Amino acid sequence: MSREIKIGLLTFIVMVAMIWGYTFLKGRNLLTASNTLYTTFPDVTDLNVSSPVMVNGYKIGTVTKIKLNPTDVKKMDVYYLIDGDYKIPKNAVANLKSLGFVEGKGLFLEFEKECSGPDCAGDGDELKGKTVGLLGSMLGGEDMSAYSSELTNTVKNIVSNIGKEGEQGAINETVRQLEIISKNLAAVTATTNTLMANSSANLKKTIDNMAAVTNALAKSNQKIESMITNIDKITGDIAKSNLDNTIGKTNETLEASKTAITELKTTLTSANTAMKDLHDVLNKVEKGDGSVARLMNDRKLYDNIEASTRNLNLLLQDLRLNPKRYAHFSVFGKKQKEYILPENDPALKD
Repeated sequence: MSREIKIGLLTFIVMVAMIWGYTFLKGRNLLTASNTLYTTFPDVTDLNVSSPVMVNGYKIGTVTKIKLNPTDVKKMDVYYLIDGDYKIPKNAVANLKSLGFVEGKGLFLEFEKECSGPDCAGDGDELKGKTVGLLGSMLGGEDMSAYSSELTNTVKNIVSNIGKEGEQGAINETVRQLEIISKNLAAVTATTNTLMANSSANLKKTIDNMAAVTNALAKSNQKIESMITNIDKITGDIAKSNLDNTIGKTNETLEASKTAITELKTTLTSANTAMKDLHDVLNKVEKGDGSVARLMNDRKLYDNIEASTRNLNLLLQDLRLNPKRYAHFSVFGKKQKEYILPENDPALKD
């Protein structure tokens, strides 16, 4: 055998080995017969090319291709090779399950029995698919139902016993305290409702009064604005006036008035003293004491006393009617008007 033939055979053998190895890595064994099946899933998260296809936990095939469904882009077509030694019926179901927490997902075929003849799925046939969650993958269908029932019963028991008297734990104590708080709130609400019902008439009357006051204020708004305007005007006038000089003159006038009032008080005191003395004298005269009593019959003395009394009365009356005649003062420093004797002066009458 020539060297060229040996090189050619070696090259052919290497190429065949490479092709076989490549197809084997993709999950297809060229030395055994196999069928290509596919299943459509809405979600193929964690499913990859070369993921296993299993029956009862045993690998019988490999996923070879995943692509978009040509009629519905929201779904994915998963193609996989099945060893030709296994007869898969057409009604088999391909379950997409988790292989574990870190191993991704795989296809698990479920069927009642092996098929024969036309009932078997051929190359290119489609099998129905179903997605099973992580918990369902770990427990299985029947175990999942039992676990769910047991979990539901346990949760019901826990919930029904929360807050029951005698149960230990912070949660139970908190629930009991919340129950007490709820009862107290209900009592407070009932009391508040009673108070509101009893006070509704008073509240209505108060609201009506407030409405009346508001209406009155609204009606008096123009008057209030006028008052405020007048106050502003007065304030402005005061600010513009020489208030210091006016206050100084007013103080001087008040001091003069005070002096005049003091003098008038002294005069009145003297008059009261004189009247008292006169009263004492008259008492003595009435009793007949002293020489005055002996002079009672003296007409001239009587007339003089009568005239003195009349003049004293006129003096007091004139002091009351014409105080300016005896005390001169001015509040704002104006010159006092000259006193004019009235026409009907009682002192001029006989």
